[in-house]
Amino acid sequence: MYISNYHFVHFVQFVYSGDDLLENLDYNYNKKIEVGLMFFHTLFKQPKQEAEEISSAEKLLIVVRELLNKELPEHYTHHHILFTANSKLASLNESLKNHRTQANYDLKLGQFHSQMHDELRKQVSDLQVLVDGFMELNIDIKQMNHRLHFHYDSIQYIHENYVLYMEGRFSHQSSQLFWQAVKEDVLDIIRKII
Repeated sequence: MYISNYHFVHFVQFVYSGDDLLENLDYNYNKKIEVGLMFFHTLFKQPKQEAEEISSAEKLLIVVRELLNKELPEHYTHHHILFTANSKLASLNESLKNHRTQANYDLKLGQFHSQMHDELRKQVSDLQVLVDGFMELNIDIKQMNHRLHFHYDSIQYIHENYVLYMEGRFSHQSSQLFWQAVKEDVLDIIRKII
């Protein structure tokens, strides 16, 4: 409900009509009327309700952060996700080097080392892309919004499914497949923009 100044003055005139005070009001009384007007305006003022839409970069950052938490479960014992990621990358690179030196295609054990080398190389690459995407999104989110413009629909779809998963609308039996699919989609987007 909105009361205009005109209506408020007429209300005051009606209340004080017999005393003829309105024409002879002093400065303090005028201030009281102004304060009364301000009170009525703030009392009946309707707040604007605007739905804040989070940007594509913020949505992607939420999903990337969750993926890093899934990739780095030991992150909760450490306090810095980048430190934990770099530690894991260093250990994966060390294992990668060991498997590469042991690769021998003539023996089954050598083939095992070759397969492990390929899997570890993919893990290192994926984790490095997630870390790079996480850092880029945290450094300059406005520029990332511009870069992510062409991937808006994909990010919207991924984030919407992420929210549905977090609300418990998907079966937890398929959670590993869900996170693997999310990870592949997010990695594809990050590789295109970085």
